[in-house]
Formats: sequence, C-alpha cells, structure tokens
Amino acid sequence: MTPLIDIVFLLLTFFVVSFKIVAPEGDFGIKMPLTGGTMSAVAVTTLPAEPIRVRLVADVNGHLADIQVGSNHLGPDPQQLREQIIKFVGNATKEQNRENLEAIIDYDRHLRYQYTIDALTSISGYLSEGKTVPLIDKINFAEK
Repeated sequence: MTPLIDIVFLLLTFFVVSFKIVAPEGDFGIKMPLTGGTMSAVAVTTLPAEPIRVRLVADVNGHLADIQVGSNHLGPDPQQLREQIIKFVGNATKEQNRENLEAIIDYDRHLRYQYTIDALTSISGYLSEGKTVPLIDKINFAEK
C-alpha cells in the first residue's frame, strides 16, 4: 500500500509542477446563423444600425489572401485588421458605448480554420500590459 501512495503523490506532484497556465483567449459573443434563414423579432430589434463587415478571402490552398473591412483591402495580416477595428471603435472603449458595436464575418468556405480564429481574436480584443482590452463583443457570421 505504501508504494501505491508514493506513486500517487509523485504523479500529483508531477502534474502540479507541469501545469501551464495559458493566456485567456477572450469570451466571444458569437451568434451563428439560424438554420431557417429567418431571425426572430427580438434579434432584429437589437441589431445595431451599421455592423462592421469583415470579409476573409482565401487563396486556392485555403490560406488567407486578403482581409476586407467594408471596401478597404488590408492584406493577409490580422494585425492590420486589429488596427482597423481600433479605428472603428475609437472612443467606444466604455462598456455602454461598445454594446452597440457589432461585426459580421464573411469568409470563403475553403479558408483554413486558424485564419478565422485569428480574425475573431483581432476583432474581439487584445492583451496590453497583461490586461485584456475588449473591442467588439458581438460577432456574427454571415449567412450564405
């Protein structure tokens, strides 16, 4: 019985010492498209007047070729997307001003998943001096 207890404590010590805390990714307020293609009356009344439209364009291999915000072409760099979103957000860093902001992501179906996650991360916020700076909480995907 004693060797079993020793092994259990060794395993416990190993897992506690090797535990790695990861940086928070953020809490994405994502609404997926409805299957019926129609939205409820409650959802329609809460949508902001002008959502920020982000288009992710893929090349033939599924890599990110271009990011479009409205009519602006930003290239394949998610950092450019974050800077553009920061310009849109402007002084809306207070919670009551940010709650009306919304982004809609439209992407090519063969785009690799990692680029969609990079865009979500760039739109939702970023880490600055160890603190999370939120940008846009309401992120939707365009219906096809």
